[in-house]
Amino acid sequence: MSNLKLDKNTLKYFGERNAEKIKVFFYDAGCSGMKVNIVDDFEIDESVEELEKNEWMRIFIDKRDNEKLENCTITRVVIADHTGKEKVRYIYKGEEVKWRCGCGSSFNFGEEKKPKLDLTKLRDFKSNFKK
Repeated sequence: MSNLKLDKNTLKYFGERNAEKIKVFFYDAGCSGMKVNIVDDFEIDESVEELEKNEWMRIFIDKRDNEKLENCTITRVVIADHTGKEKVRYIYKGEEVKWRCGCGSSFNFGEEKKPKLDLTKLRDFKSNFKK
């Protein structure tokens, strides 16, 4: 069984929502290729397994994610996006992470992603900057 830890703010948030169950899962998104999310509106089917049950909430994970959720911590943060609106992000911290984006919410388990440089745009920018 996985040793997944959720921070106190995450537990408080779902407790205030009276969530009886939550699901932790990964999905493809962000600068580094992957993010983690937690939802309380999902169907229990053969793709999920129960990780933990405490006195008020059951925690489920996607079966395929079990290994990556070993000895990790997930933290819920609420920050303003570029428009000033509050946005919820979950920050995954685990030994499996090989690369993380600048804001910390996206990551990957493989090699570091190298940014693609468009040399033409870089030269145009440089020439415009000198004016």
